[in-house]
Amino acid sequence: MIISHKYKFLFIGLPFSASSAISKELHLEYEGEPLLRKHSLYHEFKKVATKEEQEYFVFAVLRNPMEIAITVYEKMKANAKGNFTNPKLFAENGGHITKKHRARFNFIHKNNASFQQYFLRFFTKPYDNLSSMTLDNCDFVIRYENIAEDYFSALKRAGIETPKPLPVANKTAGKKQDILGYYTDDIKEKSIAIFGPFIEKYNYSFPVEWEGVKIPLKSKIQFWILGILRKLNHKYFKKHSEKFGLEGTIYGEIQRDQQRKD
Repeated sequence: MIISHKYKFLFIGLPFSASSAISKELHLEYEGEPLLRKHSLYHEFKKVATKEEQEYFVFAVLRNPMEIAITVYEKMKANAKGNFTNPKLFAENGGHITKKHRARFNFIHKNNASFQQYFLRFFTKPYDNLSSMTLDNCDFVIRYENIAEDYFSALKRAGIETPKPLPVANKTAGKKQDILGYYTDDIKEKSIAIFGPFIEKYNYSFPVEWEGVKIPLKSKIQFWILGILRKLNHKYFKKHSEKFGLEGTIYGEIQRDQQRKD
């Protein structure tokens, strides 16, 4: 996460939602400083924040989970920036690449797996992510699909009179433009069951070609129960590394730049 004491805002960076690009820009242009880990959550911030800091303007980015799944697959397939084979970025060394990430990466490369094979192998329960433990604490939510305009609006609401446009981020290599090129008919029904509750909760929609979509009640119940358990786990049981093994990443660059200033 990135905090600016000058402008009194907190940006909570969620995975695969332009958090690196935004973090870098907030650091360069608005005196943003890294706080805790790159993907720390609001309840972690509250444990270390002063009363004044808890009044700061808070914002984050929300992205369609169907798009996130595609992006993760393509990044793993391409081993973007060598991230998935760099031990410095592994979670046990303080980074953000978990053992689950590496298991998926290995499956894709050992089997030359298609997106459909990857999806069927690893998506077994209703999808959820860190948004569910973040957005309720936000004063403003940027929609990834409208990121340029929403980023500008977020900074205006934070009190910055003339925000600079967010630089265009690099697109994921190998990614197709047509979402139905990934979510083919053979995984359609499972996709609805997996993503349906999240999409419904955050007002996204399935492809218009999928007419008459009905989200299974079982998926909705599982999503609700797993969401409660996930929050309890993150707040009371999950341990986070205090290390910053992020060399080679934008967040690592920010940290090193901040250390030089200090």
